[in-house]
Amino acid sequence: MKEHMGIFTNPDIEGYLGAEPDLQPEQLSERIWTISDGLCRTLFVEADSSVIAFDSFGTPGKARAYRKAIERAVPGKPVATVIYTHDHLDHAGFCDDLAPDAEIVADEMTARVIDLRGADGQTGVTCRLSGAKHRVEFDGAEFLLLNPGPTHGTGNLSAYFAEEQLLFSSDTILPNARYALMPDYHIANFVRFMRGFLELDFATFVPGRYEVTDRGRFETGCDYIEAMQNICQQAFVELVSIWVMDAMAEYVTAGLAGRFGDLEGFEQHVGMTSIRIVHHYLMGGWSLEDTPEPGYLLADQ
Repeated sequence: MKEHMGIFTNPDIEGYLGAEPDLQPEQLSERIWTISDGLCRTLFVEADSSVIAFDSFGTPGKARAYRKAIERAVPGKPVATVIYTHDHLDHAGFCDDLAPDAEIVADEMTARVIDLRGADGQTGVTCRLSGAKHRVEFDGAEFLLLNPGPTHGTGNLSAYFAEEQLLFSSDTILPNARYALMPDYHIANFVRFMRGFLELDFATFVPGRYEVTDRGRFETGCDYIEAMQNICQQAFVELVSIWVMDAMAEYVTAGLAGRFGDLEGFEQHVGMTSIRIVHHYLMGGWSLEDTPEPGYLLADQ
């Protein structure tokens, strides 16, 4: 069987794409499970006669493994709806291998990127959402889909389950300091939009990577990125060699280790994260998403 290739062009990559790990879901409530491939994390929801899956993982093999894990957890109910949290292939790249006949739900910005990219195996969006808040119902399962504005990726949708006091927000706040270079994080608006989720009554936080955590760790994550932004700006004042990762790592560690040094991955990742953030201020950010009024992205619609 020839694997879907995403945007890879080297045929030798098929072995990597086809590998099917043994994915083990963890039940969070009567209707909600979370599942991880060791790097990316997502969740799925049992509805009346079907399953709603978020994302598909980043290879055809992992997408098939995801489907098999769902079938074990919720036997007899097909995946009828897939919700893309954002456009990135490592999370939502291979729905053709997860549930090729499912309805695909995503923010309209995510849908545009997927249409233009044309990645092999990334199923196109069939239900496009526009706006910040959607109270949705799929096959008897009700919850909120929220797009607060540019955070990570394009058209990032988060899910809030009021009954379970659970928030799922993929690739935004992490339960640690392992942000590395933070590709495609929209720094100018990120913390402001993330803190907006604290208006919701949630106790459990499911991130798009690593382990399930809680509201307190979510707040710490917001504090950490905000502190990173502040100290990276101070690096200009102190004439730190902002283009040298070792210099930035030393400077930021000295300033933040007392408060955040216990976050897992801090020492290994603080230099890379600071380089990303300092260049936000040096160069102006990630296009229009990092302007004060990112809604202008849709002004022509």
